[in-house]
Amino acid sequence: MEDNNFGNGNNLINRKVGPLSKLSPLFFIFIALATVFFLYQIIGGSILYFLGADSEINSSNLTMIRIVMTFAQFMFILSPAILLAMLQENNVKETFRLKRPKISVLIFAIIGILVIQPFLQVYLYYQNELIFSLPFGKEAINQLKELFDMMESMTEKLVEAKSLPEFILVVIVIAVTPAICEEFLFRGLIFRNFEKIISATKAIFFTGLLFALFHFHPFNIIPLMVLGMFLTFVVYNSGSIYPAVICHFINNFISAFAVYWFGTESIGSQKMTGEEQVQFVLLGAVSFIIFIGVIFLIKKYSINKNEKVNVNEVLNNIPHANE
Repeated sequence: MEDNNFGNGNNLINRKVGPLSKLSPLFFIFIALATVFFLYQIIGGSILYFLGADSEINSSNLTMIRIVMTFAQFMFILSPAILLAMLQENNVKETFRLKRPKISVLIFAIIGILVIQPFLQVYLYYQNELIFSLPFGKEAINQLKELFDMMESMTEKLVEAKSLPEFILVVIVIAVTPAICEEFLFRGLIFRNFEKIISATKAIFFTGLLFALFHFHPFNIIPLMVLGMFLTFVVYNSGSIYPAVICHFINNFISAFAVYWFGTESIGSQKMTGEEQVQFVLLGAVSFIIFIGVIFLIKKYSINKNEKVNVNEVLNNIPHANE
């Protein structure tokens, strides 16, 4: 059986398909995410529980939790994504865009992931300041604050390293593993299926949205959407998943290295003077402006120059700091 249609305009002729090829791409996306959620969150969580990681994270179980998390991501995120791709397309290389990227787009992608960091920090700082200072719904806000503090505490314990060998382990868990597993799931399987039924612009947006929701972190939804949309945009314009894997790694590595080098005292917990806030906001504004320039440069050197992709629509879908 052969399928000669592909929603993003690629001319894939005589492409073999698998036993799940007749499923609606939208339904297939639902099945993929439901499968990964069950395996990673339920089965993976159960493994941690039975290994004694149901109590508070401490020095006695920290290494074990990190190792199990790494195993769970490769086993319950990456493996199902590859298996489902084989059952649907029977062409893993094409589904995941396992090909050499356009170097110019790769370079601009790396620049983009670096320059957007200050803007995301500014956004998070003022978002949390706003949420936790609202004059109404004090009880709900306090519960949100407790949830926020608990999640931050757990993240800090997982990321914090007291030695170079421990930091290397943290990098593997926090940066290397998600960069591979999550990119194959979202920028590979999910994005490819969205492309079959909607325009590239909408596929980029919805892939980024699902990527953000998948992390179940209510306070990081907007930054994760920006990251997810940017990584998908990079994959589409480079023709390869590798730039997204590299950028995802860099993004997570920056966080891990910052904690290792500067400690767990984050900027969100510090009170800044008026002058410091002005400098902070200006840095974020410059960061965002440069990032927009990088977006257009990526589009300029895209492998899809002849494709009608609305870059302005993609940028309009990226939430701004005042939203």
